[in-house]
Amino acid sequence: MTAQSKSQQILAGLAMAGQVAMTSPLPSSNQDYQILDEKTKKVALDISEQEHQEIIAKLSSYVNSPAGHLERETELYLEQQLSEILGFKVRAELDGKKLNHSVGIMGSEQHLLRFPGDNLKEHDAYTEAGIAPNRGAFGWFTDNGQLTQESILREKYYFATQLMYLPEWNANYEDLKPWYKFRKMIVINPAEQVAVVGVVADAGPAMWVKKQFGGSPEVIREGKIWSPNSKGKVMILFIDDEENQVPLGPISLDFKTVLAHSKSDSQTNI
Repeated sequence: MTAQSKSQQILAGLAMAGQVAMTSPLPSSNQDYQILDEKTKKVALDISEQEHQEIIAKLSSYVNSPAGHLERETELYLEQQLSEILGFKVRAELDGKKLNHSVGIMGSEQHLLRFPGDNLKEHDAYTEAGIAPNRGAFGWFTDNGQLTQESILREKYYFATQLMYLPEWNANYEDLKPWYKFRKMIVINPAEQVAVVGVVADAGPAMWVKKQFGGSPEVIREGKIWSPNSKGKVMILFIDDEENQVPLGPISLDFKTVLAHSKSDSQTNI
């Protein structure tokens, strides 16, 4: 079976399972965001709506700061608060590594080639974004030559980060490239109270673009990154997920949505 036919089968299966991205330009208020786990539900119930909104308001202020890193004390505060809200650990720095920016502007990227012979028609959503003519910085998305559900989702929710501008990149390229390949991160859009979990799959944008990050068509649209309220201003953090338990895709940060999911699932489990 060719990679192309395999892709078609997998995409069809994903569509039937309801796991593919929505095809509307922007997700509506009915977007099916990730269902939070039991630990997250408990934390969400323990945080008042006022406390939750105060955290979001602080985030909104921070992403409007000049591109770069926040003061370490502020980063630690946000790491703690967001980890509690999300139910998994997020870090501005992981394993002694960090990007040149944790707050900045995210630009729109094209789809990436997932396997030899891939083309735009094989991508199920947001085809108006186009497809890059070359592979991403880390090559094909296939696993041992096969297009899997995981590799499809990696391309669907990918980030471009300015790895080439890291001070240590040229000297430690051989060690850094495998560490960053498909490294799981999360982009926070506090203006719209939406986050998207994705992976690092490309390098960029170039310095002259005056943007610090790039996002796949799915990240940009489902994360509402360029809504009139957001204007591309986001925070991006590493996810500490050694056991690969955090799924890729959008997450609602709206307090009432989290609370509604918590109550609904709790009643279901009674």
